[in-house]
Amino acid sequence: MRESAQAHRKDEHLSLGVNLWRQQNFLTPGASYEDVRWLPVVFPEMAVSDTDVSVDLFNHHFDWPFYIEAMTGGSELTGRINSQLAEVARTTNLAMAVGSQSIALKEPDLASTFKVARKQHPDGFLIANLGADHPIENVRAAVDMIDANAIEMHVNVAQELVMAEGDREFFWLDNLANVIAKSPVPVIIKEVGFGMSQSAIKTIQQLNPAAINIGGANGTNFAIIERRRNRQAETLNIDQFGLSTVESLISAQIMQNQYPIIATGGIQSANDVITSLMLGATLVSSAGFMLKTLMDDGQSALVQQIEGWQSALPRLLTLLGAQSNQELAEKQRLYSPSLQNFITQQKASPENR
Repeated sequence: MRESAQAHRKDEHLSLGVNLWRQQNFLTPGASYEDVRWLPVVFPEMAVSDTDVSVDLFNHHFDWPFYIEAMTGGSELTGRINSQLAEVARTTNLAMAVGSQSIALKEPDLASTFKVARKQHPDGFLIANLGADHPIENVRAAVDMIDANAIEMHVNVAQELVMAEGDREFFWLDNLANVIAKSPVPVIIKEVGFGMSQSAIKTIQQLNPAAINIGGANGTNFAIIERRRNRQAETLNIDQFGLSTVESLISAQIMQNQYPIIATGGIQSANDVITSLMLGATLVSSAGFMLKTLMDDGQSALVQQIEGWQSALPRLLTLLGAQSNQELAEKQRLYSPSLQNFITQQKASPENR
């Protein structure tokens, strides 16, 4: 079957993204997870069996505080990957988000590359995905397409500006307010890998979303991906742009954000999940790292990796003397000098005056 240019772009994104992870050739602007150190708790006075790592959010009970983040769909190849990811999600009892469904709204024959997620994970929590400019009619269609339990509306100015065929106008707030008010499912506002500042989080709060996914710049960098796709000398180079996941989480803490935060961007271990929860995340999600494992080593290896995280989380909570994810936020930690400098500057920001 001959595929459209947009479907081919999905395959390019997949190939370039996986290669970045394979080569560990991605940049991490700002603070990383290594900039946060846990303090030992010598006397936790608890058992591993006392821990509860579950999360209640979106009127749903998640047994685990992490899920498989949006990656792909929209071509024959990416449809197969969505099928495999959904099988993994079902086997490990995880939620899963699909990639942007806009292509399936334009080319209905490609809807099957997203519907396969519900077919393989019939009872799971699935998250639909569209760009912030899509009207409520498209939101309803995307939700119906996979019988979604929630939807991510992604904001991706940096990616669009680097993309040769990308948008050049960004008037999203009124549309997002309408979508949030009328959506049949909870709406998550999600960055795609450039992080969120205090100002951005404050603006999103005014929309009253179900959650904010800060999408930090620790993982897959779509500015690099789009620049490699373009192969043009005049392409914008903003490889170092953005706030990391850690910096975005701390920005939300400084401004005393009260909305549920999802931490995405460079999550590569159970330790990263713990640090994200410690810094105020309600849920954590991983995309590129899991995709690399799937592509390189197969479904069974990804299942084994996820089960390893699930086994480690209760023990890591015990190590820190925390019986729940919420208690992690109360645990002491040390910040590197560079991260402490970031915190000092952010607290002095006009946003906090």
